[in-house]
Amino acid sequence: MILGFMERNLSSSLLGTLLLLSLAWFLHLVRKLLPPSNFPRNIPTVPIYVSFLGLFTNMDQKEIFENYLRDHLEMYGAVKIYFASRWNILVTKPELLVEIFRDEETFAKSGNQIKIPYSVLSEYTGDNLISAHGSTWKLYRQILTTVIQFPDLNPVVGNSRKFVRSIAHAAQSGSSMLVTDVIQKFALSNIGDSMLGIDFRLFENDHSVLNEKLKFVKSHIFKPMYLNFPFLDKFPIPSRIEARQAVRSFRKYYSGLIRSLPENVSNVAGSLTKALNDGVFTEQQFTDNAMIVMIAGHENPQLLLTSLIYVLSLYQDIQQKLRDELTSVDYDEQVLDQLPYLNSIIYETLRMFPPLGQIINRITTKPVKLGDFVIPKGVYVGYNNFATGRDRTVWEDADSFSPDRWGIEIAQVNRSYSKAKGSARLPAFHGRKRACLGEKFALHEMKQVLNQLLKSFRVIPDPEWENKLTPGGPVSPWKLKVKFEAL
Repeated sequence: MILGFMERNLSSSLLGTLLLLSLAWFLHLVRKLLPPSNFPRNIPTVPIYVSFLGLFTNMDQKEIFENYLRDHLEMYGAVKIYFASRWNILVTKPELLVEIFRDEETFAKSGNQIKIPYSVLSEYTGDNLISAHGSTWKLYRQILTTVIQFPDLNPVVGNSRKFVRSIAHAAQSGSSMLVTDVIQKFALSNIGDSMLGIDFRLFENDHSVLNEKLKFVKSHIFKPMYLNFPFLDKFPIPSRIEARQAVRSFRKYYSGLIRSLPENVSNVAGSLTKALNDGVFTEQQFTDNAMIVMIAGHENPQLLLTSLIYVLSLYQDIQQKLRDELTSVDYDEQVLDQLPYLNSIIYETLRMFPPLGQIINRITTKPVKLGDFVIPKGVYVGYNNFATGRDRTVWEDADSFSPDRWGIEIAQVNRSYSKAKGSARLPAFHGRKRACLGEKFALHEMKQVLNQLLKSFRVIPDPEWENKLTPGGPVSPWKLKVKFEAL
């Protein structure tokens, strides 16, 4: 009888919680159905239900973009869009992006720690070099700029060889391979060896504590429901409580690894530890910045390499042409920088598959005129790299993967890339003062690993893999599977 009473009370409690969550959800949506009245009237509004499509349909980011965003963005250059529990203005025209990147004071960085401080995502990333503004950001840059821009590049070649060896078993069996885990190991190994000065031994251990903990955290973090509606993290949802606990556990474990290293101002870990020991950083700032170097430093290369493997498997003629270029020269790290087709393929992949598709982390600090739009103070303004890279008014034959568009000779290829970045036609690495500090390192990783991979294997599409991009958040092929055929 007592057990029956407890079960009835537990059921009632659970039902009550679900009803409260449903009511909160409904009231939130009713209040948020339309953008605020002070938003520019000459910017079209993307219907709020579009934010649900990745949750309740099989549509990926490309399909949502083409069906609900593309025409508006190509015509107006901006839309009003609901994301992260608020209405935002999303800008994609290069000339408008240049203005945003140039005016750092008006379009101020305002990351998750300010925008959605109650969310699990905010607890994961914290206040850091990427999201901070003003004097705090300048302090972070002072400590971290040099060690991020000039890491130890030597380990990347060795990790590229380990990456290739790790896929040999799948190649021998002739079976398809889900590449997510091995690419994550490669990217994390590079961050550990080159920037932190710590060998995570990810390729030597199939069940590395770091790798397993990180996969578990990611499985909770990148859920479209909570990326679009982070206010739900305010409620006692069991899965979100578990997610928050996982994040806290990972942060404690990871920061402990960094703290165990000796001071060495030639790398990120040592510089962070020195800043902490000298009282320049608080414990929170130390952990937040250690986290963001690991997060951004491995996730963006991981996503980019996944997309590169995808396009090379999809376009066999491009893959073979690149292999011919790579095998036509004696290997040298500097030689890879001079290969036009290799560099062009990477740039073209960045254009069509930028790792971070949509970024909304700036807020207007005063009313501002942006092109023909008058934006009030306190509005979140973001950009969509995926849309800009595929804008048919900006790029000729925008939907075609065409490495040759960047040029034939390496000098021409590099000029085209520099111009595309400077004009914000290619904003994948952001721009101006807030341009990505790890850009050169990420490009170096891609060149090294492609050189090793294509000399050893032919990459072939898995005919049973559904050709889809991620449903939301970061951009890359969703759970990509390919075959590796030994040469």
